[in-house]
Amino acid sequence: MNIKQRTEELYPQLVRIRRELHQHPEPGFKEHWTSAYICGLLDEWGISYEFPVAGTGIVAMIQGEKPGSGNTVALRADMDALPLTEDSARPFCSLHPGHMHACGHDAHVAIALGTARILMESRSEWSGCVKFFFQPAEETTGGALPMVEAGCMESPHVDYVTGLHVMPTHETGEIEIRYGDLNASSDEIHIKVHGKSCHGAYPDTGVDAIV
Repeated sequence: MNIKQRTEELYPQLVRIRRELHQHPEPGFKEHWTSAYICGLLDEWGISYEFPVAGTGIVAMIQGEKPGSGNTVALRADMDALPLTEDSARPFCSLHPGHMHACGHDAHVAIALGTARILMESRSEWSGCVKFFFQPAEETTGGALPMVEAGCMESPHVDYVTGLHVMPTHETGEIEIRYGDLNASSDEIHIKVHGKSCHGAYPDTGVDAIV
């Protein structure tokens, strides 16, 4: 298969998929419309999957048909949106007031779906197995751990996991790569610094909160 050519053929559909996802943003562990939409496309393309996983998560799987054992590789895409109100100027803006795909998860899902379709169509050309993790709740308490605890890394065992994130600081067609952990924390730290006022001539009697 000429992957570049096939990608260009699928591009209009992938844009439509991304925009439909963008119109239906949902918060973590409440991605019910999103999950149903993804499952519908997987059904249409003949891709097997497990649902639900950790609430609203999905694990899809494609087995290569080329002789040889190969590895099992997982591709991960997050699904949830942010609690933000979107400017309604665009024709495909959010239809859910108070929620918006402001972090690119609609694009992540569309990219993963496009990759799944191409790998499904070309499965006679490669060996091994590819899993797709459609993960809930990346923006909040974290849906990755519940999916791992539900067994997404097994049956078959996953040898490698890859993820991606859109980056507005890079031009289209430009990528950067990092091995290991990246953007792996959902913790927040709040610090309050209390100063103490004093006369400018006697700074030693005060506490400079800026310093």
